[in-house]
Order: sequence, then C-alpha cells, then structure tokens
Amino acid sequence: MAPTTLSRPSPTTWQISLTSPPDNRLTPDLLPEWRSNVDGGGKKKIKRGGEWGAGAVILTSDCPKFFSNGLDYEKSLGVERFFENVFDPVTYRLLTFPLVTICAINGHAFAGGMILSLCCDFRLITSGKGLLCMNELQFGSPIPNSFAALLRLRIPHPPHLTQTMLAKRWTQPELLQAGLVDAVVDDQGEGKERRLLEVAVEWANREGQRVKGGAWGSIKDGLYHDVIDASRSLRPLHFPAQEAEAFWARVGTDKARL
Repeated sequence: MAPTTLSRPSPTTWQISLTSPPDNRLTPDLLPEWRSNVDGGGKKKIKRGGEWGAGAVILTSDCPKFFSNGLDYEKSLGVERFFENVFDPVTYRLLTFPLVTICAINGHAFAGGMILSLCCDFRLITSGKGLLCMNELQFGSPIPNSFAALLRLRIPHPPHLTQTMLAKRWTQPELLQAGLVDAVVDDQGEGKERRLLEVAVEWANREGQRVKGGAWGSIKDGLYHDVIDASRSLRPLHFPAQEAEAFWARVGTDKARL
C-alpha cells in the first residue's frame, strides 16, 4: 500500500490521505511522496474566465485514531540535515500553498504530526479520540528551528506556548478555545463515520473560491517566511547528552583558569 493517496472529492477539491498504518509515522520515504501529491493538486488548478487558483486541498488520514504520531525518529536521524533537507521543504510548501489547505484531524497528532496540521490554513478535528501534543520533551529531543518558528507564529499566547512545549496534551475543547482548531465535528455514532470529511469538503468548496485570484500563495509566503529562514539558519540542535558534555567542558575550562 502506498503511504499516501490522492483523490478528488469535488471538482475543485483534492484530498491527500496518509495511509501508513498503524499510526502514520513520518519517514524520509513518505514525506517526498506526500509532497508530490500536494504538488499534484496544485498543478491541477482550474482557470476559468481569466481567474486562477480556485480550490482547496484536504489533508487527512485513513488510519483509525491517528492523524500522525510524528516522525520515525530513528530513520530520520540517519539522514544528514533531515529537517533542513527533507521535512522543512515539505512543511514550507504546505504553508505557502496557493490553494486553501484544510487539515481534517481524525485522531491524535503528535510532534511532527501536530506541526503538519499547524501548517494548514484551517483545522477541523474529530469529536472522538483526538489529542494534539508536542511531546519532544518526553523523549529528550530539542525542537527543530523551523518547528520553533512555526509554533511562535501559531501560538502567540505565552502561557499556551509554554504548556505546549511542556508536552501538554490538548483536548478538542481546549484546542477550540485557544484558536488552534477552527471546528470540532461531531462524527461519532451510527451514520456519522464520514462526517468529518463531509464537513471538510464543505469548507473546501466555500473557502476555496476566495483564493481564485491566484495570490494566496504569495501572501502566505510573506506571512511565513520566518519559518523557512529559521530552517536555513542551520543553527545546530543539541540533545541533552551534548548539552551536558558542553557544560562540563566549560566547567573544566573555568577550573583551569582559577
């Protein structure tokens, strides 16, 4: 099974689904294919009466209970400058995509999965099991440069940002109140299984018409250039063991001076 699929639920709406069970881990192989599908939707923009760009892309998952559980960290660390060369180009393409982007969060979105959802223009979330969390603190990882820049933009309220960095597991009501999602969709119960995607398509058909002038991608590039600038800074990331080693090296140097 391909890790992502591209479909077209309406004439001006494309849907990209993560299909990598059990929890849609983001791997160095999955991300380029996922970007290819994003670009595939962009290339099929429709021109009508001299107007470009009417349309939307929906991002979702075919895996029950999970939108994405984040990076496959072991595989990612094996790729030189993984974030700068693999992950960040995907997220920045999504951030500045010329069509409206809607994330239909059907389950949990952790770490890199939460970042992908925050790259979209709109976020809709299931009323079932669905938590958002940046849990890097729990497995001893620093926050990549691009993640930090995006989180500062999306979560401008300092207490909310602090709690996010402390690995808070955001529930749907909390996400809605904080403005991190735009709607919680009641999709639980008999006959409601497809309701989240149905609502996402409704939003896509409505909001997609607003960007038909074709400037939406350029506008977002102006808004979010700090994210890619942070990535290109190449500021080194230090894991806890490296920080400890650097600390003791400094202490040893100071002792030698006494």
